[in-house]
Amino acid sequence: MIIKQRGFVVALVAVVSLLAAGCSGSSSDSGGPVTLTYWDFLDPSQDNPRAKALKENIAGFEAANPDINVELAVVSLGDMLNRLPQAAAAGQAPDVFKMFTPQVPQMASAGAYSPLPAAASEAGDWLRSIDTLAGPEGKQVAVPYEYRTCAFYYNEKVLKRLNVEVPKTYAEVVTVAGKAADAGLTGFGTGFSDADNSAIIATFFDCFMSQVGQPIWEGDKAVFATEMGIEFGNFLAALRDAGGLASSVTSDTYGTVADGLANGTVAMAVLGTERIVTMASQNPDVKWTALPAASTGDGIGATIGWTLGIGAGSEHADAAWKFIEYLTGPKGAAVMATGGEVPTRAAAYQEPFFSTPEAETVNKIAEYVKSNSKPHTYADNWIAVATGLSRAGQDLYLNKKSGSEFITSAEGAANK
Repeated sequence: MIIKQRGFVVALVAVVSLLAAGCSGSSSDSGGPVTLTYWDFLDPSQDNPRAKALKENIAGFEAANPDINVELAVVSLGDMLNRLPQAAAAGQAPDVFKMFTPQVPQMASAGAYSPLPAAASEAGDWLRSIDTLAGPEGKQVAVPYEYRTCAFYYNEKVLKRLNVEVPKTYAEVVTVAGKAADAGLTGFGTGFSDADNSAIIATFFDCFMSQVGQPIWEGDKAVFATEMGIEFGNFLAALRDAGGLASSVTSDTYGTVADGLANGTVAMAVLGTERIVTMASQNPDVKWTALPAASTGDGIGATIGWTLGIGAGSEHADAAWKFIEYLTGPKGAAVMATGGEVPTRAAAYQEPFFSTPEAETVNKIAEYVKSNSKPHTYADNWIAVATGLSRAGQDLYLNKKSGSEFITSAEGAANK
């Protein structure tokens, strides 16, 4: 990773100031009580199921390990991507941090991780291979905290009003999106903003490429500007031509599209399965199903999600692994699942919670993720791919570029 020296120094001072209280005063594992610094994007003070579950899990871990205190810093993914390499270079990386699957190789290449202890692979009951979460030297650096993949969301009330069936193919999505647009709605919600690391368009792209069997990279080189890749661009162009995209698509983000689904102004979208529980509580008319079929391939999207790793240079690796093992283990995973997130280890599903009516939805999500997704390895330039997609999408919408021009532009940006 190339960092301009002046910007690095300024950011480094900020990071050292932010973390000094939480990192420099911690005790070693063998010298008595330990304070673990933990970076997570969730704020436990917020009133939502996932935040509440995190708060409960931190309290549960501390109760079970009275000699370990967890000091949480709420850090957005964007800030984390900027701060972690700088913090690691300063010897001030957090002991444990969350990271989204596609960004793990980038952070590993930037030196943000310590290799995980052997116990991580010895656990043996991970539901998906963890081999894709390795650093440049092949050493394991992260384990999955929760699993998710893409699902097709639709507003059942809107589709009934339009007198149409739930689309089964992407071609049918375009047709229904056009009818929704004629009714004054956004037919298909997506976004070309590069805020939030271009999350919505990048996640959809990742799953679509998995569906059609198109590798995104060969080694470190992006190679998705193929006939199968162009189909993704053609779908977006067809939505545009049908009037099915929002006029705000160039600035829309994951959050604004999810809000549109919840308030009934967006008819359909492809989002992650982690939104299912929250969406159902906001608007029962919003339903979900498997991804539409492309012209080739199947309905198998990418297995993605948040991961947990130990920060570079952590003096508390044993305590850090205890915390990670608790969060991914049966008790922690059962609490996490109350927020709709899918546990990653088989042992979790033996907890009593998963046999209760309250667990019905998360069990369905878990089965869907198992049956309709698979993990793959990412190169260390996912942000370049995501940014290239968002900027090519803006060009596609504003300047009427073709699907072929869209995908070629995105690939070129990823390879710069």
